[in-house]
Amino acid sequence: MSVTDPSVRPAPLTGAVRGGLLSHTLILAGRNLTKLRSAPQLVVFSALQPIIMMLLFMVLFGGAVSGSQSDYLQFLLPGMLAQNAAFMVTNVGQGINSDIEKGIFDRFRSLPIARSAPLVAHIIGDLPRQAAATVVILVFGFCVGFRTHTNPFSILVAVLLVLLVSFAFSWIALTIGLVAKKPESVSMLVMMLLFPLAFGSNTLVGTSTLPGWLQAWSKINPVSLLTDSIRGLLTGPTSGVGSHALSTVLACGVVFAVFVPLAIRAYGRRI
Repeated sequence: MSVTDPSVRPAPLTGAVRGGLLSHTLILAGRNLTKLRSAPQLVVFSALQPIIMMLLFMVLFGGAVSGSQSDYLQFLLPGMLAQNAAFMVTNVGQGINSDIEKGIFDRFRSLPIARSAPLVAHIIGDLPRQAAATVVILVFGFCVGFRTHTNPFSILVAVLLVLLVSFAFSWIALTIGLVAKKPESVSMLVMMLLFPLAFGSNTLVGTSTLPGWLQAWSKINPVSLLTDSIRGLLTGPTSGVGSHALSTVLACGVVFAVFVPLAIRAYGRRI
């Protein structure tokens, strides 16, 4: 009997299976890592787009915004890291939508695994790609003249904050991937939702230069909060970084509180 038969019900979960959420998630995440190893160009493309955008903005706006391209790079690169944290999550939504369309999740339904494991696995399995892209952007920034004025620990914290925001935003992409009809529409829907977050922020220009109504949005925008945190952690001054970082973590908590239940609900309906 096919697992797509509606009479086939998910295998009952024992106490041991319920307690094995972590192990089930890691095993399924390993599947995503295997796909990443077979297609390393995904990491290259994930880093290439923000690098091209960073060079473009630096050449076009460097003189107008900061007086020189090198000075603007010090302001711009943290913003590009924050902006990329939002845009990198599109693959998560596309991946889970593609798995559902191909019938892979029908197989998962018949296995005695925690129901949320495939969802979390898609996100965790994509984090190495996001981490690699973040490091590549940072290294490229050093090559073209970006300089930090803090310490290695601060740089590490900045990278971890980027990954935390990517992890939170991945739940947004995951929810869209679960409700979208086709994988082709996921990218467009994710971009439509995340564009106001990515560009309605202080990633490219200071908040004070924005229109009044946009300043109010920018001040509570998670991407702006992340940008302020990264700028302090990479270029200083470090005073006030703690409050920005805490605000970033709280904003991620709000995203989790809203989109994790939505994703689980959409997952239950889709499969």
